[in-house]
Amino acid sequence: MENKVIPNPILPAAGVRRNQAADGGAGPLPGGQYDDRVSNPEGRVLSDHSTRSKALLRCRRPFTMGTFNANTVREEGRLEELAHCAKERGVEILGIQEHRRVHAEGQIVYHRVEKCWFITSSAWRNEAQAATGGVGLLLGSRARKALLRVHYYTNRILSADFDGNPVTTVIVVYSPTNVAQAEEVEKFYEDLATAVRDIPAHNFLTILGDFNARLGPEDAPLTYHNSTNRNGEHLAALLMEHELHSANTMFQKRMGKRWTFQDWATGMQRQLDYILVRRRWRNSILNSERYSTFNYVGSDHRVVSMRVRLCLRVPNPSLKTRYDWKAFSASPGLQTYAVEVRNRFQLLGEEEPNAKYRRFVAANVEVTSMCIPVMERNGVSQRSRHPEVMVAREGVEEAH
Repeated sequence: MENKVIPNPILPAAGVRRNQAADGGAGPLPGGQYDDRVSNPEGRVLSDHSTRSKALLRCRRPFTMGTFNANTVREEGRLEELAHCAKERGVEILGIQEHRRVHAEGQIVYHRVEKCWFITSSAWRNEAQAATGGVGLLLGSRARKALLRVHYYTNRILSADFDGNPVTTVIVVYSPTNVAQAEEVEKFYEDLATAVRDIPAHNFLTILGDFNARLGPEDAPLTYHNSTNRNGEHLAALLMEHELHSANTMFQKRMGKRWTFQDWATGMQRQLDYILVRRRWRNSILNSERYSTFNYVGSDHRVVSMRVRLCLRVPNPSLKTRYDWKAFSASPGLQTYAVEVRNRFQLLGEEEPNAKYRRFVAANVEVTSMCIPVMERNGVSQRSRHPEVMVAREGVEEAH
């Protein structure tokens, strides 16, 4: 599999000129066509007084990233509308699928639109020679300054690294549909697994994508669908193998906020787009939302967004068993406990004091689990159980 590293256009080698289209001087090509356009990943040369790009992921400065299947942004007007919507919603990094801009395969094109940068790998042509597919990244000013490098894996997988400690790595993917050939889907997930393995374990890894997959409750919490389809099985295997979480199934949302795609012909709604993150960084995920603000772009997909703030707190370990000592102290089992501990202690022979102490502690733990009742955990309800609230909730869910 080909793996190309593209430099940051904000930090070019000295003496290299920009192309006029990327700089906004020449504007778009006639008719909004971008076929076989020559890319120029080089940007403005930094002066001697320039400073190093700022870290993207911080503890006190959250930002938003998202994923969006745009259907097409070949026309310059649609791209400008997309950039405007991203700015209005404060989306700093937006992964784009199906931009349908065709240029040389394996080449990365940097295009400036308003105050954003649009970075794309080439789309491809189907049997009817129509442009289809293509992945890219739309970066706001903060993300643009932090951009370090771009990696080209395949025409369906593109990744970028952003400055910080940890380094933020964003992978944008566009999966084959659920009716595609099995070999094509398997090849896509093999390539994606290879890309994930290439990312250092400490990096804050995010995968933004249209996976064309449905996840059921057996594979992820708080899903829209009741069962997992074929692509969903591949996605679930990827989550398990690489210890990833789906951010948009981590938060309690009503059913009307979970779907990400609506078939214009039938009105059927599905959850096909996901944002994946490493489990070790799940405490850094503040929220995930789906919204239709980008409808003006003309896509049948919703934006899936994730709000992130660096959290260095270690994830909670598995819950420890809590014993009800208060109830035990009032029960007749107290004498039994003392007898069992004494019997095990008397079995201890002449040993070194530290070894005897460790065995004594182990005897207490064994007898505790045998004689003392376990406290029941009262889970905190995430939803109100008030009768009026439940009736109102049922009416809202039926309406959606």
